[in-house]
Amino acid sequence: MKKITVFGSFMVDNVASMDRYPEAGETVVGKSLQIFLGGKGANQCIALARQNADVRMIGMVGNDANGQKFIDLFKKENIDVSNVFVTDKNCTGTAQIQINKNGQNRICVIPCANHEFLDEQFEKVKPVLKDSDYVICQLEMDIETTFKVIEYCKQNNVKVILNPAPAIKLPDYILKNLDYLMPNETELALISNLDTSDINQIKIAAKALFDKGVKHVVTTLGSKGAFIFDENGARIVSSYHVDAIDTVAAGDSFIGAFAYSLSEGCSIEDAVKYGNAMGALTVQVKGAIPSLHHKEEVEQFIKENKPLETIKL
Repeated sequence: MKKITVFGSFMVDNVASMDRYPEAGETVVGKSLQIFLGGKGANQCIALARQNADVRMIGMVGNDANGQKFIDLFKKENIDVSNVFVTDKNCTGTAQIQINKNGQNRICVIPCANHEFLDEQFEKVKPVLKDSDYVICQLEMDIETTFKVIEYCKQNNVKVILNPAPAIKLPDYILKNLDYLMPNETELALISNLDTSDINQIKIAAKALFDKGVKHVVTTLGSKGAFIFDENGARIVSSYHVDAIDTVAAGDSFIGAFAYSLSEGCSIEDAVKYGNAMGALTVQVKGAIPSLHHKEEVEQFIKENKPLETIKL
């Protein structure tokens, strides 16, 4: 079994539900407030663990109750936490999330302890990174440290999967080190500095990043599926049609399932199909980690639904 390491964030999600988002300067009355453990790194790692992947986590929590909750949860999920550090300098990361009646979300992350993971910790985890087959990163950790992780992995022939969220303009020297870049449409537009308002524009934007050295660009399109661009050209993998009630962690669950499928030797198209199934299950459950399904549930869902199409563009 291939070894997968997630270098990423821990966030406590404060989720407010409301009919509609407030406009600037406006106050609206919400319907509920729920608190969940989450964070892109934590979500992706647990999604992998629930597929029975060989996965370990690298990150940092605060020396507080929330940090201990994460450690306890990861141990319960049988995830190696020997490279999860604890800091007294800051509290465990948090996120403020608004969800409207359509299940769409707006998220503000406050990194806190996640940004305390710096050079000292990076030096300590180099053996773990080097021993991995795949390393998954996002952009919720200290950005310079994240770039160092990516460069170190490529120097040691470790495949890198980057979920570029929160999105920033990525330097060319990072792009050329990415095996899989996995943005959504909004993130693709920001990274490429190109329009992504229709599928032809998405193709142009993805090709621009491919031309800079990214080996595979996989863009999630929500209910429309996912778009792939690599040396074999452009294609769309259709999605499952379900009633979404909460899209929090949908992208994270997709990435975790996708990475697991790749590590099992599946093609990129089949990995996207597996990720789409996981995402479809995720959006039907509230909360981040509570919505991450196990391998048996994903496989059963695939059996019960019509196979997804891959359309060459």
